[in-house]
Amino acid sequence: MLVAQAIERYDEGVINDTSGGNTMNRKAKFATLSLATVMLTGVIAGCSSSKNEGSSAANATPAASTSSSSAPKESYEIAIAIPVFGAVSKDMQAVQDEISKIAKAKINATVKIMPISIGAWEQQMNLMTSGREKLDLYFTFGAGYSTGVAAGKMVPVDNLLDKYGEGIKKQIDSAYLSSAKIDGKTYGIPVYKDYTTGVPGVLMKKDLVEKYKIDVSSIKNIDDLDRIYKTIKDNEPNVVPLGAGLSLPSQTYVWYDKLGDRLGVLPGYDNGLKIVNLFETKEYEDYLNKMHSWNKAGYFNKDAATTQASGADLLKAGKAFSYFIGLKPGNLEREIRTYGTDLVFAPVMSNIYATTTDTQAGLWTISTNSTNPERVMMLLNLMYTDKDLANLFVYGIEGKHYVKVSDNTIDYPTGIDKKTVGYSWDSWLYANPSIAYLMKSDLQDMWKLTSEANQKAIKSKALGFTFNAEPVKNEVTALKNVTDQYVKGLESGTLDPADKLPEFRAKLKAAGIDKVIAEKQKQLDAWAAANKK
Repeated sequence: MLVAQAIERYDEGVINDTSGGNTMNRKAKFATLSLATVMLTGVIAGCSSSKNEGSSAANATPAASTSSSSAPKESYEIAIAIPVFGAVSKDMQAVQDEISKIAKAKINATVKIMPISIGAWEQQMNLMTSGREKLDLYFTFGAGYSTGVAAGKMVPVDNLLDKYGEGIKKQIDSAYLSSAKIDGKTYGIPVYKDYTTGVPGVLMKKDLVEKYKIDVSSIKNIDDLDRIYKTIKDNEPNVVPLGAGLSLPSQTYVWYDKLGDRLGVLPGYDNGLKIVNLFETKEYEDYLNKMHSWNKAGYFNKDAATTQASGADLLKAGKAFSYFIGLKPGNLEREIRTYGTDLVFAPVMSNIYATTTDTQAGLWTISTNSTNPERVMMLLNLMYTDKDLANLFVYGIEGKHYVKVSDNTIDYPTGIDKKTVGYSWDSWLYANPSIAYLMKSDLQDMWKLTSEANQKAIKSKALGFTFNAEPVKNEVTALKNVTDQYVKGLESGTLDPADKLPEFRAKLKAAGIDKVIAEKQKQLDAWAAANKK
């Protein structure tokens, strides 16, 4: 479920490109991800400090690192694999050379960045990790993390963290760092980001909000959207009230801990750690009825169950008034910049939660192919703490790919924009973009706000629990086939739940959902006992 779930995890308002230099728009990214789900069986947000409270890229200072005088005597080349969404930047080699200069001076290492197209990512990574190919460090989508651990592809790093990762431990709150543990061991370091669900709500076109004098402050829940969507439907014949497709409202309008795959969830992010079948709950049925009523009223685009476009794409094209998002610090500004339309946000839930799913959306992992994991951990520590390294990875070379406009703010050089810049990196992939510069169009206090969000988020009672699906892998595969058949149709309101929900439930039963939930409950109980929950 790697890329399909990556869409959910990185776009629940989650894919957040803070670099401003991405050469592809989000539609292209998502279309590529969607195509990749054919091969795969199953997402980032603004990033911030959750332990260095209130810190921002402006005042972050690099942690102490290995100096050239104490660097290991033998040089080592660190091979790094990353997924890319589009063409490889033409200046990748030049940036790689500059990164190597820093790594050489501080830990006597050079780097070799191996960009792999997202469409070939799973296949290539399987080949590399299964054979003896040179591979030291790689990005891991959360949806494939536990599977990779089970397959023995990743080095446990607890001892390495203690010895070489002190800077990482200072940057990431222990509650979130511990959330990457599987069976008591850490195999991946979470990308430094907002570890929460975000605030579920809708982004609406500001011009239409003003045109129809919509009182945004009156919107408190999804029921309050009925009258607003009716106004748009009645007066704007060429605009659907709610754009949906590749992403649906159900991906961000969530009242439960998904526990990874929604095959057994924790209502209210607690429920005394008792897992339930989401699809059997009254809350889920009520939600489907609401979506179906919206669909019948013409509030959705007609192809919501099948289109590869996102709601944001439809809004940008002038075909939709709103779309759902899990709003995180910096989201609004980036969405406005990306889609070229002034937007207004209205929350439909008040609380934000921190879950394992959100924490594990993206991680950096050391390959078991590595012949020098100690040196790789040294580099990882630099990636989380060294500002110069962060700026090179995320933005490229100063003067060539960006220019400073203030101490901590940058822009493109004269005559260059995000389409023509010679280097770009999807910054939500980077280990710790919070210590890098901000583009001048970014929300300048986004890291401070993200830090506050991580502190204030209500932590799911299951934060830190990771389900190992190996004992029920056949059932999970069968259930995936069932959910693929029904979920998009039901959750886009296209299918009538009165007719199709009982059928869906029956097929889930036949495919073994009760067995999966029982196994998940067994593992959760054991985890709770071990962690004294």
